[in-house]
Amino acid sequence: NDTIYHKNATDEEIIQLRSVNKKKAYTIVVYIAADNDLHPFAWKNICQMEAIGSNDTINIIVQLNTPGYFNATKRYVIKNGKRLIVQAEGIAPTQKLNSGSPDTLIDCVSWAMKHYPADHLILNLWDHGSGVYDHPTHKLSYSGKFINTSNLFYLNPNTNMLELDRDMGYFISPDLETQEEDGRQNARGICFDETFKSCMTNQDLKFALSEIQNKVLDGKKIAVLWFDACLMAMLEIANICKDHAEYLVASEEVEFASGSNYELALRPFLDKVPTPREFACHIVDAYEKAYESITQDYTQSAIDLSGISEIEANINLVANQIIEGLHHQKNNSVVKILQESKSYPSCICFEEPSYIDLRHFYVNLQAKINDISLDNNSKEATIKLTLAKLIDKGISLIDSAVANNKVGSNLEQAGGISIYFPERGMFSSYPKCNFAKTNNWSLMLTKYLFAKK
Repeated sequence: NDTIYHKNATDEEIIQLRSVNKKKAYTIVVYIAADNDLHPFAWKNICQMEAIGSNDTINIIVQLNTPGYFNATKRYVIKNGKRLIVQAEGIAPTQKLNSGSPDTLIDCVSWAMKHYPADHLILNLWDHGSGVYDHPTHKLSYSGKFINTSNLFYLNPNTNMLELDRDMGYFISPDLETQEEDGRQNARGICFDETFKSCMTNQDLKFALSEIQNKVLDGKKIAVLWFDACLMAMLEIANICKDHAEYLVASEEVEFASGSNYELALRPFLDKVPTPREFACHIVDAYEKAYESITQDYTQSAIDLSGISEIEANINLVANQIIEGLHHQKNNSVVKILQESKSYPSCICFEEPSYIDLRHFYVNLQAKINDISLDNNSKEATIKLTLAKLIDKGISLIDSAVANNKVGSNLEQAGGISIYFPERGMFSSYPKCNFAKTNNWSLMLTKYLFAKK
């Protein structure tokens, strides 16, 4: 239905924008923040999208930022076999936009839903990711380079599979405050932009999602929020998203630089109209299909965000019992079982080792409850019994909220949701995140770090 305005290339055309296109079941907005070392992979992913293309069911919309101040931001409608540059309203076709600004994201989604309306919005944030860690400022105090996650993998000659090098950290000494102060750490956040030296903090993300829900979708939640980025399947991230989206799809572990295979991921729209849950679960299956023959160091999960509040309440109660135990422990018993329950190799940890799998931690803690020794026998018995019941309930809640979870054999105990549990010191940004401000887990971390000194 689009009118051809000017043919620019065999596979790239400029089209005249229609005021409003026919309403469809879904619009997917793929927000590609590729003004960094990932930009070659953006074109590969766009070509995968072209293998499916927009149809009567779905609009596939891409906003693309690539390196270089004079490379204008582009907006595409993806058709089968080609991409069409849209002569959009505003400054997007003529000027470079800051992909690390929440206002840029809000404007992109607002434009897409205005001109390509749909019953459901799927929002894909494509870039580097760093989970709950926020850079201390909005402007990045680094040299403009990131660790390309391809460099974190090596070829194991015995298995002919890619494996993560866990001696090479994704972050540089993330627990050290001095590293933050002198700017020697890698950048953290989401949607990094090297031209503007910016990224979206977790607070920015929360603001953008709220604006999209309330001002673009008239209060309706985003159907699927899909992070094609590293380390974003965290409880702290789910806390940010739970009020604004139905499902969260992300990885607990770092993702290989090529990210998702979009031809596989979008294939359901060729045959039917999937529900948001069905599509979220399919993204996970497609990710496994893309990587299971390449590496056993992959994770991908679809999380029903309606279950996150109950998990958070459970964690708060568990944290309260641990805090009480730390206060009355004998022979550092509570510190020891926490350390044993959350540390590698006993517990699944990720390329950032302070990010641990929540379910596996619970399973380990449950097995060590009897090792708790307190200075009051009655209190000891009460805490052991209460913790056992709470952890059983917590595992059940996690299993219920994780709609689909696929992992490689090196991470087979990963349950789909990670949580922050540092060993040396806390990120200075962590107490500022919404989860830490509303849950006693952060207080428990503080008590643990103090007790183990």
